[in-house]
Amino acid sequence: MIPALLVYGAAVLLVGLFAARRAARSAESFLLGDRSFGFLPTWAGLTSTVIGGSTTLVLASLVAEKGLPGAWLDIAGALGLLGLGLFLARRVRETGEVTLAAVVGRFYGPRVRKVAAVLVVLAEIVWFALLAQATETVVSALTDWPPTPVLVGTALLFVAYTALGGQRAVLRTDLLQLGLMVVGIVGVAFPLALLSLARTGWPEPLLSFPVGARFGWSDVGALLVLVGLPHAVGSDVWAKLLSARDATTARRAALGAAAAKLAFGAAVVVIAFAGVALDVGGAPQAIFPGTVRVLAGPLLSPLLLVALVATMQASADSVLLSAAAATSHDLLGGAPARTSRLLVVAYGALGLLVALGMRDVLATFRLGYAIFASSLILPTLVAFAPRLRLRPRFAGAAMLLGGATTLAATLVGARLDPVLLGTAVNALVLLPGLSIRGAERDPTVSRGR
Repeated sequence: MIPALLVYGAAVLLVGLFAARRAARSAESFLLGDRSFGFLPTWAGLTSTVIGGSTTLVLASLVAEKGLPGAWLDIAGALGLLGLGLFLARRVRETGEVTLAAVVGRFYGPRVRKVAAVLVVLAEIVWFALLAQATETVVSALTDWPPTPVLVGTALLFVAYTALGGQRAVLRTDLLQLGLMVVGIVGVAFPLALLSLARTGWPEPLLSFPVGARFGWSDVGALLVLVGLPHAVGSDVWAKLLSARDATTARRAALGAAAAKLAFGAAVVVIAFAGVALDVGGAPQAIFPGTVRVLAGPLLSPLLLVALVATMQASADSVLLSAAAATSHDLLGGAPARTSRLLVVAYGALGLLVALGMRDVLATFRLGYAIFASSLILPTLVAFAPRLRLRPRFAGAAMLLGGATTLAATLVGARLDPVLLGTAVNALVLLPGLSIRGAERDPTVSRGR
């Protein structure tokens, strides 16, 4: 186990070192890699970003507990990416902007841009905590190493190569990480799970779909909002599109990522069923790595350990870079690359503190997605809607009140789903500020930047 992880860690750090010099040339080089990426690196980067802890640990846990309807978590994300590819990706890339908040600022002005940037930073810190916790869960399930040093050590690795090489290092390591994910999860663990289920039989009580006794249509709706919308309007997702060479590349990458997410999700669902049939014990979030360990045995476990760490890391680096970009570009007005590097380190440290404080992958998952889904998404989608105009003060108020409602409902344990409640408040605040606009120049069209 140790040699495999050491080789992997050395490889990603070398990528960061090799990319460091070019990343330091300018803020845009660090944050977007000079917008030089073709289809393969853009697709690999986007696919790696949207697979991570939610499409592995959280999905497997939900399927094991709720049955096949839990797959809506992955389906919702794929539908969000499909909508992104069909309707938004081209227009997002054509803005020529650097961040999601900057795109929002084109429609609603500098004040709302700053509000959006703050919300992005908060959500990304929590998402980094989720991915650090997920990595700890994976490594602890496949080794006998103590959890806290694993959490700290892997978080430091994530921060180090992201701070060194920026988006260029992130996209290059994404190619390596996606290759490991394909080989480890789809190529090895998935076939082993099918063979195991052929022997044990499939868990029949869990196979109802699209809903079941433990998962109703309201749960489906909550996941479509909680997970689906952030895949269509996501700061780390849009960062990959804005790094693409052109709008066509961005659109194709989003559509390809939707298909890849479904393929990985199907593999994870089958692995989760195998774990249920084998009666793999442990915490709910550990069923995926626990099942992988049982299926792989000592011979293949090192490969699968590295593949699972790569899965978490491929998302963690993107959220760190997105948080740094929102701060340096949107809050500080265009800080140099060295400032972005320091921000990556600072936000990595904050995310690590959140991870150490919460210690619950599922709770952290919901908190990160909830903050983002109930605050930023509806105003952003309205901005892209044909002929609709939203007055800026209503956009900013909807972002703040929607996010605050979700956070308060989560803390007090409200009976209604906090994300649906926060999104409903967001929509109610938006409505009085809406009007029909006449034909005018599309604000998403690049202004020659």
